[in-house]
Amino acid sequence: MKTINDELKELTAILNGDSTNKEGEYQQKFLYIQEHYTTKADSEAIADWLLNGYHELAKEAEELNRTIALQEKIKEMKEIVPISYIARNYFGKSTAWLQQRIYGYKVRGRVYTLSEQDRLIFNNAIQDICNKLGSLSIA
Repeated sequence: MKTINDELKELTAILNGDSTNKEGEYQQKFLYIQEHYTTKADSEAIADWLLNGYHELAKEAEELNRTIALQEKIKEMKEIVPISYIARNYFGKSTAWLQQRIYGYKVRGRVYTLSEQDRLIFNNAIQDICNKLGSLSIA
């Protein structure tokens, strides 16, 4: 017999799956859990599962907000300094590679974003470009 944790893992798999009827499957599984797991310990496990889900959503929302803020900052900067210059000279990568990470494009089924190290390199690149432009003068 399955435990409440097994059932909740299955529910999580439904949420993260690619089924076309994800909502229906989720509702059916959740109703089954509600009917068959009614003890206080089961209720606590369900509450913990829901709370962890909310924490995960909060993390995802925070990451999405960071990505949107980064995109807004980059939008204006792209008119001054091409992304291709930063990709080539600071990352040693293609423009497409950097844009995939800046905009969170899905590539081969996986969403790529800038890692913390990539963010540091990007920020240092911007500062370096600012310094180069700031020291430029026509005599």
